[in-house]
Amino acid sequence: MFLKRFFPTYIFESVQTIPYETLEKEGIKAIIFDMDNTLVDYKYEYVDEIKVWLAEMNKKGIKFCILSNTPRKSKAKLIAEDLGMKYIVNASKPWSKGFKKAIDILRINKDHVAIVGDQIFTDIWGGNRFGIKTILVKPVNKREIIVTRVRRPLERYVLRKYYENSENGLKIENNEEGEN
Repeated sequence: MFLKRFFPTYIFESVQTIPYETLEKEGIKAIIFDMDNTLVDYKYEYVDEIKVWLAEMNKKGIKFCILSNTPRKSKAKLIAEDLGMKYIVNASKPWSKGFKKAIDILRINKDHVAIVGDQIFTDIWGGNRFGIKTILVKPVNKREIIVTRVRRPLERYVLRKYYENSENGLKIENNEEGEN
């Protein structure tokens, strides 16, 4: 099925609801994060629970890197430094170049890496194309740039197909609504 290339490995409500047990079961030792609307809102603010979750995961040996399509290096640098991770901007997701850079920065085999993001056609499709586990989370905020707003109806269609196929062994976690 054509749409499977857009299906995430897992779906969670937010970054801070991703359980370590899921990461451990999948052999994940590093996470690549989308920044905008995954870690931070449009004002580049994040909830305190993100820092707590990152600290817990870090204690368990998980490494992190931000991979963002934003050209705003100064904002990405501030967020990355505050959250204690490396970062890459102008990533050109869903293309593989940025993912390759992130893997090189993290110094880890891609079999042990997942991407966490809020968009199917950049984060999830890019991670699937690159051959890593993918985790879709709900956007942090409803406010989005126009390009993202245009894609959201298509994403809802993909998610409906994902849930229709969930009986075929796809992994779905913590999303009772079935919509992003």
